Amino acid sequence: MRRKATGETGRGIPSRRLSVSLAVLALAAGAQALAFPADAAVQRQSPHTCKQGFVWREAFADDLVCVTPAIRTQTRAENAAGPSNQQPGSVFCRQGFVWRETRPSDLVCVVPSSRDQARSDNANAPFRLVDPGATPRGGVQITTSGNYLYATGTGLSPNNTVRFYAVGINTVGPYSLGFLVANSQGALSNWNYVATISCRAQQNGPATIVVLDQGSGRVSTGGITYAFQC
Repeated sequence: MRRKATGETGRGIPSRRLSVSLAVLALAAGAQALAFPADAAVQRQSPHTCKQGFVWREAFADDLVCVTPAIRTQTRAENAAGPSNQQPGSVFCRQGFVWRETRPSDLVCVVPSSRDQARSDNANAPFRLVDPGATPRGGVQITTSGNYLYATGTGLSPNNTVRFYAVGINTVGPYSLGFLVANSQGALSNWNYVATISCRAQQNGPATIVVLDQGSGRVSTGGITYAFQC
């Protein structure tokens, strides 16, 4: 006996009702996506993609230092509470609070342990990126003469440490090479000696030099070198 056509699909759900239900679900999903931006997806498309377990700190608009989710939550709370921790009519902090200084212009007033945390997060910024060698070129340039690495540049945090690392040399993480200190104008004037590079027997291509402006946690690249090749 042939079953009479009923306009139903699946287990007796009318096709028109099913279409409406799917449309409602799609609209709901779209609304949810708008309400909760795909933060992880945005980060995956960035050259500053964080390793699993880390997110951008976002102490300010372009703060892409990777921190734990708990620290980002803490940072947002500090931004909201900052004015209440200032002396009235001043940028100076009330007793018991200090400037956070995730970058030189960050004058949000926080407890001292939070500033220590910010400095630690800045110092560890290259190690928390999926590929620090994929970051854009910054204001620092590097060159090598023989096995000697030199650097010059501008746009750095004044009077702060600038660290140099090599990636692409088959190490577990960024390989520390040395550091310089930017002058009061945030520059490395002239060409400054950074490190002596030793060749590596298994190195078949160039290495990328990663630059950390430790005063802001900003990670960039300074160029490539073939000095690691024997």
